[in-house]
Amino acid sequence: MPMMARVSRVSGVIAVAAVWSFTASPSGAIVVDLDPAAVKQAVEEGKQMKEVKTLPTRFGADLSKDLCGGGGEIQTKTVGLNRLGALIAADPERAERDKEKVEEAIQKTSESKRLKIVFDFCGDTADFAEGASATLEQDGRMIKGEVAKPDRARKNEKGPAYRGKLSVSWVYGAFDPNAVTKITLYPALGDAMSWEVDFSKIK
Repeated sequence: MPMMARVSRVSGVIAVAAVWSFTASPSGAIVVDLDPAAVKQAVEEGKQMKEVKTLPTRFGADLSKDLCGGGGEIQTKTVGLNRLGALIAADPERAERDKEKVEEAIQKTSESKRLKIVFDFCGDTADFAEGASATLEQDGRMIKGEVAKPDRARKNEKGPAYRGKLSVSWVYGAFDPNAVTKITLYPALGDAMSWEVDFSKIK
């Protein structure tokens, strides 16, 4: 269940005063190995989705209400396949023209060896996401993720000057895909931000 959290500015950076928990679909669990039937089902489910942005893999602040509250999205194989299905449904003629590319994308997604989490947060300079890192904590064990190059920051009209996204990934074999997990983002400047997520409730 989500818990209230308050985000404040401290010395020009963002500090998080509480921990959010994650609300997900009642049926789930991160599936590491998808058989062909599960891959096909995930793509077909995506074709039926009206709005893939509402997939229940979001944790942290509601971006529609607080752009700088901090949080992110867990991008599993199933969710990736759902999104590919939605893209196919949105433009079936193009999908048919680019059938080979579509099939390659489906295969690549289904065979992915890493779980990706895309964090969103804010800072006072355009390079605020540089030097950030993230960990997963399960039963006291800390697992550091591999950080990709941050997306280009965008200017804010209010609050901290910039907002951006940072992708971090973990090898599936390095963590328990069904455990309660503490996700922590460590900005280069400012306080760490943490969220508690039950991986067993994510698809």
